[in-house]
Amino acid sequence: MTRGPGVDPRKMLFAVLDLETTGLESSRGHRVCEVAVVRMRGDGTVVDEYATLVDPRRPLTGEEFHGITPEWATGAPAFAEIAGDLATFLSDAVVVSHNLPFEENFLEAEFGALGMRPWGLPGLCTLQVFRTHLDRYAYRQPQLYQLMTGEWMRGRHHALADARHLARMLSVLIDESPQPLSWAGPVPVPAPPVTRTGRIAPRTFDLRKGQEGWLANLASGLPDMNPSPRPDPQGAAAYRSMLGHALSDGRIVGEEAQRLALLATRAAFTQSTIRGVHEQVLVEARSRAEADGVITSTELRELERAARNLGVGHVIQDLLYVTEQEKARRNGPLKGWRVVPVGESAPVNAVVDHAASNGAVVGVNITKTVRLVIAEPGTDDPKIHRARAAGIGVVTPAEAWDLLKAGIEKAERGLFDDGTGAVAAAQADRTDTEGEPWQSFWRPRELSDAEYHARFVAPHEHRPAPVRAAAVPVPAKGRGGGCAGAVLLLASLGATAAAAVTAVWPL
Repeated sequence: MTRGPGVDPRKMLFAVLDLETTGLESSRGHRVCEVAVVRMRGDGTVVDEYATLVDPRRPLTGEEFHGITPEWATGAPAFAEIAGDLATFLSDAVVVSHNLPFEENFLEAEFGALGMRPWGLPGLCTLQVFRTHLDRYAYRQPQLYQLMTGEWMRGRHHALADARHLARMLSVLIDESPQPLSWAGPVPVPAPPVTRTGRIAPRTFDLRKGQEGWLANLASGLPDMNPSPRPDPQGAAAYRSMLGHALSDGRIVGEEAQRLALLATRAAFTQSTIRGVHEQVLVEARSRAEADGVITSTELRELERAARNLGVGHVIQDLLYVTEQEKARRNGPLKGWRVVPVGESAPVNAVVDHAASNGAVVGVNITKTVRLVIAEPGTDDPKIHRARAAGIGVVTPAEAWDLLKAGIEKAERGLFDDGTGAVAAAQADRTDTEGEPWQSFWRPRELSDAEYHARFVAPHEHRPAPVRAAAVPVPAKGRGGGCAGAVLLLASLGATAAAAVTAVWPL
């Protein structure tokens, strides 16, 4: 990614990759235990997502970093079962990672164990890109993300969360850089065809109640795959059973949400498939409530609580709309007013309807709670005589309109509004936000390859290392050093290896 001539990256396809592993060095037998890919255009449009836990087929170490326990990894596919799907999600795109050699080394080891030989897919190391263009003291992904977005990363060391955050950083870099950036690297190429299984075990991240609720946040932390693989039938049934139990008391608690998250992983749910289950659960509950032709207030409250918990309020939106409209009417600005109409003339009916739509109660008899009696001029009626005797105002429809308008304006203004609040709010909106924009760290010119090597690679070189094609050897992720940004090595299958791998990938 350079300030010089090249291809406009906003129109290019990028595959933002993140891996979680059992350790830092593939050469010591550490394995991939989670993988995620966010496919996006350089303008920030997300095209597809992919994420799954991976059974490392070895002791699951590193839990203190990635949080994956043996319980979560149980039933997850092995790397051999996801290799074809992963290759497809990386295909025809520039593969992006923050410290790309770390991911590259692990992918070479994993694909190599399946008998796949190198195949060149273009790669972009964002660590190198940010070092080249920004003059900062810290280049770790969390600090850069906060600088560029003003927000803190959530769900760190969850592969999908980290990939989403990096995808956003890349789009901000491309769209908001002080100088236009171009892609001067190799053209994206298709990955070799490898048998796909569609097996996934996605793990949600940053599970919390928040404003949206436990289950809505559970769903949003799953990959938004298009199309989504079919869920595991037994896993989906177990999830539905637990969900019904959790909803039975009208609320979801944290322990139930954690259990549901684990069952969602075992069911191989994605955003669309889990939301489909949530919608179906609410549709079935609504059908049971409507079976006798009447939805009671108790049933409506139960449906509303379930809809809020499930994050699928649109299923009962028509019912909630009527309820909300009635609630809004009762709590309107004329709440507490009681008016009594005398006569059935059109002017009287119109002003009474207006009063009722704004929260007033329409009465029949003259009582101490009546605020207005509305009648046409010259009307002679016992109600008018009783109202005047009780000191209750009797007004014409025209006078009633003026009184109602004044009452509505007073109620909407509130007790503490002296007319200056709007001005103060507007002034507050104009105050500058704190902190320097990330563009203020933009280097006057991008670092050359030699400058980059001298500043970021040479200080960490302790001994000569063998030259590798299209990559500068660097220490493993998390130990400092440089970052190659050239080509990610993947693989095509030889005939013998293809037969061996296909044997464990039944269609």
